[in-house]
Amino acid sequence: MNHTTPSKLLYSLVLAALLTPALAAADIAPPQPEPRKPVAAPVASSVPVPAPTAAPVSVSPPTSEQDGRQTAFSATLILKVIHPDEVRKQAIAQAKAHGGFPILVTDNDLHLKLPPDQLGPMVDALSKQGIVLQKSLQRADRGELIAQLEHRLRSKQEILERLRGFLGDSNVQATLRIEQSMSQLVGEVEALRGELEVERASVRHARLVVSFQFNRQSRITYVQSPFDWLNTVDLDRFLQEF
Repeated sequence: MNHTTPSKLLYSLVLAALLTPALAAADIAPPQPEPRKPVAAPVASSVPVPAPTAAPVSVSPPTSEQDGRQTAFSATLILKVIHPDEVRKQAIAQAKAHGGFPILVTDNDLHLKLPPDQLGPMVDALSKQGIVLQKSLQRADRGELIAQLEHRLRSKQEILERLRGFLGDSNVQATLRIEQSMSQLVGEVEALRGELEVERASVRHARLVVSFQFNRQSRITYVQSPFDWLNTVDLDRFLQEF
């Protein structure tokens, strides 16, 4: 059995007292997260902030291609009437009253030029004057053709101006050739101007072609009958509806 002497016991206690603070100082504490700084809450402004609104959608006005297309209108009407002369006079008077005019007047045919918005009313008015045998309406877009004619006209006019610039610095033979080319170009320019004006006119005015079919009859203006009821009958209307 081992017996510890008082001197050894005292030595152990002193050694333990000396080593404990050193060991505690040697321990490394784990890193601690840095404390967050308090963030101040936003202070509501006294100035009211408008709520976001959707951007307005701009609606573009109708363009010339949408609203004012270069369209030529024409109509054909075959009408059976009793007195074509009177119907023809009424149609011409109505056309002139609304900005139109006749371009061909014969016993059997009537060709009118009218503002495009008057074509429909004129056809309706004529349809009430007799029996409609045929009626048709045509429309054609002239915009592309007009644009092509305008481009060709500008090109030839530019060439003509360039040729004129060479006249002052050319000799006699060159001047003659230039004048010959210019004369040919002038003729082509005038022809293009004529075609262009025809196409533009077809857009400005609608064309109405009316053909009359009739058996010419003499108008009965007065009939004296021994029967009173017969004297009150409208014979023209009776014969037309018969």
